[in-house]
Amino acid sequence: MRLDPPLKILIAAGEVSSDRQAGYLARELLQQRTDIQLFGCGGGVMQAAGVDVRINTAQYGCIGMQESSRFSKQISRAREELFALVRAEKPDLAVLVDSEHFNCDVAAFLHQQRIPFIYYLPPQAWLWGRWRARAIAKHSRLIIPAFRAEMELYRSKGGKGQWCGHPLVDLVKPEPAAEEILRSVGLDPSLPIMAIMPGSRAQELEELAPTFLEAARQIKQRHPQLQLILPVAAPHLATQLQQAVHAAQLTTDIKLIEQQVYTCLSQCDVVMLASGTATLEVALLGVPMVVAYRVKPLTYFIARRMLSTRFIAMPNILLGEAVVPELIQKHLSVERLVAETLDILENPERRRWIRNQLRRIPPLLGTQGAIARAASLVLDEARLWYAVRQTA
Repeated sequence: MRLDPPLKILIAAGEVSSDRQAGYLARELLQQRTDIQLFGCGGGVMQAAGVDVRINTAQYGCIGMQESSRFSKQISRAREELFALVRAEKPDLAVLVDSEHFNCDVAAFLHQQRIPFIYYLPPQAWLWGRWRARAIAKHSRLIIPAFRAEMELYRSKGGKGQWCGHPLVDLVKPEPAAEEILRSVGLDPSLPIMAIMPGSRAQELEELAPTFLEAARQIKQRHPQLQLILPVAAPHLATQLQQAVHAAQLTTDIKLIEQQVYTCLSQCDVVMLASGTATLEVALLGVPMVVAYRVKPLTYFIARRMLSTRFIAMPNILLGEAVVPELIQKHLSVERLVAETLDILENPERRRWIRNQLRRIPPLLGTQGAIARAASLVLDEARLWYAVRQTA
């Protein structure tokens, strides 16, 4: 049965990673059902997938109170624009994607306006600040988390939802012609490759890129044949990355990668990267890594008291042991980053051991079709709510 007029679904994403996940979900929604209208806030991936992006919010990703202050005015303005959009368009259903800092107030507003919403990839309260799960469980019509353990927590708080598997299981797929692709971007498949991934938020690049790039420069001096790549997480970050590479005097040594990233990463010997979703992507590719992170002292002070895990790298959290090295806060320095990375790069046996341990991760994330299952749940809820509204 065709809905007439088309069902209107608002999608809200507030940073680079959530824009990506929202875009993949939107593409699947439109494949399963064409008679829906998707609109909201996010970025280029959502727009390319067919979402009418009215407000660009992908560049506002941040962590911590101190760090978020730089975007406070822009975020407040974007929220007000979104609230006005909701009042004007009166969506039948909303889907909030990750982006806790942005979507927390959006969820409260939607609840106030009596607009049902689904939380797709909600805040990982199972790892830190478990008390946050109660409000999400109470107000969400449906919760679709990334990890099985999250669903158990949200259900214990009265939430309704279903774990469909992690969307990265569907997405992290390197192409088979790896050598040809490497050559097309100017890399020699016969020489070692190291990737540098200092994060997808502006604050992360400012805090971590100088340390990462100086460490890379020193490692390159020790291994002149080592090839360096730097994947570009989003187009709006390209200029900032180019400036950082230039400042580190590595312009001729580092290749910025914007396409076929998973294939290039899959051929790396080691990756140095910021803690976040990328650690899981690299883990699914089976590539050894060194994970690093540093935030403002106040942010770290608060976060440590909310964490319910001794690790911050998702591969270590899932496996319950320190499979990949973590350099956090005061333990992160150029010297330590160089030492840990070289220990992996120069030790084939350690690389082999890490790769073997990372093979334990894919079964923990579910089976193929996670995004399609999530999209089906969203559409089922949309149809149900539409029917209820029609009979009211």
